[in-house]
Amino acid sequence: MTPRWGLILAGVALFVAGLALFGSAPEQERVAEAGVAEVLREIGTVEVARQAVQPRARFSGVLEARRTVKLFAETQGLVLDMGAEALDRVEAGQQLVRIDPVLATIEVEKALAAVARSESELALAESNLARRQELAARNVLSSSALDDAVNRERVAAASLREARALLRGAREDLANKTVRAPFAGEIRSFPVEIGEYVRQGQQLAELVDLSTARVMVGVADREVVAIQPGQAVALEVEAWASETFAAEVLRVGASADPETRRFPVEIEAPNPAGRLLPGMVVSVAIDLGEPVARTVVPREATSEEFGLHFVYVVERGGDGPPVVRQRRVVIRPVAFQPEDFEILGGLEAGEEIAVTEVGQLRDGERVRAARPPRLAEPLAAEGTDTLVTGDGAGS
Repeated sequence: MTPRWGLILAGVALFVAGLALFGSAPEQERVAEAGVAEVLREIGTVEVARQAVQPRARFSGVLEARRTVKLFAETQGLVLDMGAEALDRVEAGQQLVRIDPVLATIEVEKALAAVARSESELALAESNLARRQELAARNVLSSSALDDAVNRERVAAASLREARALLRGAREDLANKTVRAPFAGEIRSFPVEIGEYVRQGQQLAELVDLSTARVMVGVADREVVAIQPGQAVALEVEAWASETFAAEVLRVGASADPETRRFPVEIEAPNPAGRLLPGMVVSVAIDLGEPVARTVVPREATSEEFGLHFVYVVERGGDGPPVVRQRRVVIRPVAFQPEDFEILGGLEAGEEIAVTEVGQLRDGERVRAARPPRLAEPLAAEGTDTLVTGDGAGS
């Protein structure tokens, strides 16, 4: 006998021995008839219920500040004092930089003197013009002399306007020697130091407005039609894992990005405590339309064999233990809700199904199971607010 045939015969012998052992194994009925205590598998179950599910989509994004402003020097001079440093929180109107005001103060004084001189010259010109007009009315003054008086009055008036303009410029330059925060926020950068000479147009600081936080997400065309400005939104921030922040839709884009084919939606959340910081990663949950009635079961309650899906329905009757029956169901995934399946056929509301030990159960097996909770509250009546929310666009 060749080694090959020897291996084949050994395999056949093992197979026959296995069948003999399987045939001699005591079934649950035989164990019970023999008076031996039956060991029942303990399973967890739930009662399936039709429920109103709020279609909801989830998106990821990164928080941004409401606005970011770069502050530039509108004058030049030596930095004498600084009222804050980089990363400080500042209030609106708080002094940030004070530049040496001596030269600007001198220019203001000179401008004031020029205005006073021009006002005096204008007053004299107006007085001379009035006298010459009176003489001209008596025909004792030539027209050329009158024209000369009118011209002098106009020149004096123009000189006064010029002096006043120079005064406004000098005062503006003096005011610019002190740079203040235009709004409350945080100084992201502050690249100047005391004693440094700054020039006009040089960047002094970058200020970030943290009063509100914003995030931009891209949504599909089926989703954008269900989103409106002012709609309530829930934000979940990775840095604050145990909290949900209230927000609302600020703007909805009217055209899709040509590359991603997604519509931009800008969302804003109040940030009075300054806890939502630019750069934080967030998950955005947006309700899409009205609630939809669904029968949803946990994914772990189903099993798959050759592409078909099954659940174990728990049958209770009499005083005996419950029995599980395998039943084929038609399911589909719930968008953005990977832990659940929606039942399209094969299972009705009110039936009880197993949710644990599903991979080990056999059709017709008797089990030990406590009375189950419902998967959800019964379908809410129209006009009430009792809803079960679930993530997913729904269809």
